Amino acid sequence: MTKEEMKEFAKILVQTIEEEHSAELAPKWEGGSVFIMPGEPGTKEHEITIDRLMHKIVMIRNNLRVLEQNINSSESLSEGEKVKMQNYITKCYGSLTSFNFMFYNDADKFTSK
Repeated sequence: MTKEEMKEFAKILVQTIEEEHSAELAPKWEGGSVFIMPGEPGTKEHEITIDRLMHKIVMIRNNLRVLEQNINSSESLSEGEKVKMQNYITKCYGSLTSFNFMFYNDADKFTSK
């Protein structure tokens, strides 16, 4: 497979994962916003819709899955390197469990296992 074919394949793979691994926001959060209030007086707060935040969280999850697949299928990495990188990915999933309250379906929630 040529370099261009690999790039096209990766693009299609990412699109497929995004379509098949989207997540449903829990109904109570629909239409909501997150406000980030700075501790410094006189500075402006930041608002992001919960839908937008959820999209970004799901994209992180999808990109971690693609990274995981690339690591596992790599022929240039040793098994030890693969295990080490997989441990970092697992820790990322563990950190993202803080956002599980936003997901409607349990199957969409993060797990470090």
